[in-house]
Amino acid sequence: MRNFLLLVGAMMAVFTAGAVTGDVNGDAEVNIADVNAVIEIIMNNSHDMAADVNGDGEINIADVNTIIDIILSDEPVGEIIPKEIALDYSELAEPAETIPEDEEALDYGDYVENTTWSTTMYINFDGDTATVTGETTSTFVTVEGAHVTITSATRRVRYIVSGSTSNGSLKFYSERKFQLLLNGADITNPHGAAINNQCGKPLYVVLKEGTVNTLRDGEVYDMIEGEDQKAALFSEGQILISGKGQLNIYSTGKSCINCDDYVMVRPGTKLYLNSTSGHGIKAKDYIYIKGGVINMEIAADGAKGLNCDSLIYIAGGRTTIINSGTTEFGTDSLGNEETTGAAGMKADYNITMTGGTLNIKCTGDDAKGVNVTEPFLFTGGELNVVLTGRNATMDPKGVKCDTDCTIRGGSFYSCALNGRAMDVNGTLTVEPGYTTFNDSNYHLFEVAY
Repeated sequence: MRNFLLLVGAMMAVFTAGAVTGDVNGDAEVNIADVNAVIEIIMNNSHDMAADVNGDGEINIADVNTIIDIILSDEPVGEIIPKEIALDYSELAEPAETIPEDEEALDYGDYVENTTWSTTMYINFDGDTATVTGETTSTFVTVEGAHVTITSATRRVRYIVSGSTSNGSLKFYSERKFQLLLNGADITNPHGAAINNQCGKPLYVVLKEGTVNTLRDGEVYDMIEGEDQKAALFSEGQILISGKGQLNIYSTGKSCINCDDYVMVRPGTKLYLNSTSGHGIKAKDYIYIKGGVINMEIAADGAKGLNCDSLIYIAGGRTTIINSGTTEFGTDSLGNEETTGAAGMKADYNITMTGGTLNIKCTGDDAKGVNVTEPFLFTGGELNVVLTGRNATMDPKGVKCDTDCTIRGGSFYSCALNGRAMDVNGTLTVEPGYTTFNDSNYHLFEVAY
């Protein structure tokens, strides 16, 4: 068979390009030499994933056939130049938000405006100290240096937080939902979460307009038995973020935001999340991006920008995720080796996108842009995914769906320079009406309506 392929190769055209699909030997050409290179790799049982030309995670005769198809197509395969994706802090014009007025509406309680906050307390950080004023008879405050702990049974409390500390924190034990109005707060906890809410009720984080607020955790957390603290901003209950201020979170110990319930981000907010140790936003129940400008830089192996044990819903705003993490190697509870791949966005249930803009760039090896276990429904907005990392232990994939993917509106773009742009293990449905459709040799997939 090898001699036959060599003979066929003498009659085949040679296509010269940059980094192109099928250029296995890296000589900037796609020709019979690449066919022979793949055959050599197969015969030597090598794991050189450069030979995985069709991006299916395996090296076999199908890759040989793919190269032959490229050569016989009579059309040169040009270099794929992916879209530019970078952090974007520019102002975003967003439509007016509709706040539910019907108390029976399922999301009525998600809006801070629908509660009358009858009690106000003030928390001010000043270096190594902190002061708390406005106490009530059912609110107990402990201050140790600049570490503040509040235990409260008071209803409808609004805490206004300001000032700066490089060795402080804010912890809540509450029986009721409460509002946390950040008014130029800068809190660093060298030994754990900057804000730690041990209440299972909603936490309304409001960013006062015109203010910049910053939270930082420490590399090593001082844990308390029976309590979670999984991020610089952690809450047992829902985290509902609103307001027209800025919140910057830097995580070196765990994630930036972690919630044992759900997280909602509303229009007008500005978030910058930087993690060298964990995820950008992690939630158990769901993540709901209604709007706002969110920029993330993730550099931890195995970490994700958006990570949810259930579902992710994106309806507006502009979210940009730059993830440079690669595969994390470890062991499970039984001592077996396990690997965890990095991703821009991952949901263990489904993902729905109806509006807004989501930009994802992953530069680490083995990464996934979008990784979803259940169906991915894309009906509007703009999705841009670019992967530049190579295959080290697993195949990079721009969009990976373990079941179905349906596209029926908006603009959908996925590019994996060294992997597969789309990997749908169920049914990929692209509904009629699109103006652009491009499925270019596994590495580029785009649809626009």
